Amino acid sequence: MKKNLTQILIAFFLLLEPANLLAQTDDYRDKSSIDEAFKLELEALGFENGEYPKTKSNYGYQVTDNFIHIPTASALAPDGSIQKGHVPNIASQNEAIHASSLACAAAINLLKDAANGDLSRIRKVANIRYRTLTVPEYFNYVPTSNACSEMMVRVLGNSAGTHTRHAEGLATSDDNQTFQIELMAYLK
Repeated sequence: MKKNLTQILIAFFLLLEPANLLAQTDDYRDKSSIDEAFKLELEALGFENGEYPKTKSNYGYQVTDNFIHIPTASALAPDGSIQKGHVPNIASQNEAIHASSLACAAAINLLKDAANGDLSRIRKVANIRYRTLTVPEYFNYVPTSNACSEMMVRVLGNSAGTHTRHAEGLATSDDNQTFQIELMAYLK
């Protein structure tokens, strides 16, 4: 009887190990791994000590039950400036891609605030709307959209970070900003 019980316990623990390994895949991110990934993104963008500055240049967020809406996240650079002008006449494609990364960092920072400082509480980024100030003939939105979409996944992981998206060109924008995003997400 003891031998059978020992064999059952060994089998049980052997079955648990693959489940434990699965929990450590890219779909699972704890608070510290998400915070570290976000810090690395901020450092790559030039933010000192990997910290996003306290600022009022973004328009905040609304939380209703477990739903977060960020109406506007602007592309705030580490020096406090915001890229301005139409793509590709004033701002180049590369500047728009960089602005997308900056706006994404702003949106992640707002998500962190909405989740009381804990990005692991983000269950799912539902949708991101990319807004690029462009001339009428410009339609190459994929690289700018990809810059932010890929950052979301790098920071939050596949499960929470993948999302639907919508890109639009604008003839005018607030303060002539080259790039902004709107984001919708769910809390756990």
